[in-house]
Amino acid sequence: MIEIAKMGEIIASARHDLGLPAGTEADSDYWFAGLRRLAGQLCPCSPRTLVSSMTGSHRALALDVPDLADRIEDYVDALVAVGDLLEFRDVSTLDENVKATWVFAAPPSFVMHPSGAAYILGLAPDEALPLPIAWKERVVARGPTRLLEPLPGEDIEGVLKSSGLRPLSLNAWMRHPKTESATSLISGLDAKLAAQGPAGQVAGLRILDWTKDTRSYRARWVAPATQDGNFIVRRPQAYGADLWGYASLDRGELRKLVDFPVPGSRYRGCDMAWRAQLAIDALLNRPQRYRVVALDDTERFDLFFPLPDWARRRLSTIGREVTPEKCLMSFCLPLDAVVAEQTFLKEYLFLECEE
Repeated sequence: MIEIAKMGEIIASARHDLGLPAGTEADSDYWFAGLRRLAGQLCPCSPRTLVSSMTGSHRALALDVPDLADRIEDYVDALVAVGDLLEFRDVSTLDENVKATWVFAAPPSFVMHPSGAAYILGLAPDEALPLPIAWKERVVARGPTRLLEPLPGEDIEGVLKSSGLRPLSLNAWMRHPKTESATSLISGLDAKLAAQGPAGQVAGLRILDWTKDTRSYRARWVAPATQDGNFIVRRPQAYGADLWGYASLDRGELRKLVDFPVPGSRYRGCDMAWRAQLAIDALLNRPQRYRVVALDDTERFDLFFPLPDWARRRLSTIGREVTPEKCLMSFCLPLDAVVAEQTFLKEYLFLECEE
């Protein structure tokens, strides 16, 4: 007998298969778990492949999720940021003349927190979380991160190693860049840009328009028109994710271009671009601001601009990432860490707290 399945029943079945708590909602935990399962099957592949496959498989459900593809792209970025997926540029495709950005499934690994808890990273092709069933049930999802708290007298590190997970040091996972003033950072990029030759025509170019005084990150992405000056840019490529860069425009016409990441950098192109834009905003005396909300025993930082992966990992480690509320991303931080993390955001990313 054929029956018409309701959307809630389909989501509930999928949540069960993904090992999530019972429910009928396609929340962030659902998307993160689904992307991990999908990445285990498709990787290595382009980020665009993950996004299109996930959105395509849910299109018939008519989910009430505005800009679903953009939302899934953000979730993929988050999994790269925390280390579940590894991003590589200049990967050879079938066309040897085309280079692409691909993501690979990180091997199952873990990072020990000073508290004794362990962050679980990576995935396996046949199983998103290669742990004994009793341990899987204890893993807590906090946004894109997964945390395993120890029981009294328990050797979590030893058990994870014996289960085949690879240990990573906390410093290696964080990978902070050096501190640098906004003036120094932009001056360095301007010098690199000045040394470039003419860029020629680039199809599909978009700019992160610093002339638009708005808190909406997505609203600042526009096609060039009559803008003059240096801008963060993105452009599509035949394979893989869009390319990031720093470009000089004259009345909306591209003159020079520096691709991100620059040679020798260990950071992703988007991470370099986001930090550079935050520096530009600070130099314009319009620094990006974040909101602090006082809760019972924590304070929540609400951010309206993307964070580089190293900053996101730090805030997820010091505190925990939570579902954003009318913002781009949110983190709950213990009260004794608030001042230090506000200083971190100002010194490394030129962010200011709302008054």
